Amino acid sequence: MSDHSLPKTLNPFKYADQNKDLQGHIAVHLMPRLTELLVDSEGVVNIELEFGRDEQRLRILKGKLTSDLNLLCQRCLHPVNKTINSEFQLGIVMSDEQAQNLPRVYEPLLVENEELVLLDVIEEELILSLPMFAYHDDCEPEEYSQGDVEESTETDDEEKENPFAVLSELNLKK
Repeated sequence: MSDHSLPKTLNPFKYADQNKDLQGHIAVHLMPRLTELLVDSEGVVNIELEFGRDEQRLRILKGKLTSDLNLLCQRCLHPVNKTINSEFQLGIVMSDEQAQNLPRVYEPLLVENEELVLLDVIEEELILSLPMFAYHDDCEPEEYSQGDVEESTETDDEEKENPFAVLSELNLKK
């Protein structure tokens, strides 16, 4: 379910020099690192990419990603569907030195051998855009019966020993 207008690999330097724009979609199940963080691998990522040069003649990649993903609700532990929108600006560089000299508005995109695997960039940006915690707007956490909680605290109090009792006995023997 991937769009043919999106190449698997490309030369980002050449694309930036030609001011190329790419649009398409990729199925979520094609991104294994992302699907590990989701409840399921259903869905599609809509992609808009703009390669170009900025005012300083730096090669850049601007992108917008949109997808509806099923995450695990941290309150009720059931799936929750969240719309993920990611907008990013990457500076295309060939070395760590170039990456350190990028303006702060750009995150470095290190490209070796003048070839970029587009799916890896999209997957990484989506992972970075996931919320730290996902919740339903109107769910309640799973409730435990009050009887279970009270019983366990009573038995814990009775069974607890002072871990320093042995030390106090040794101290008294001297």
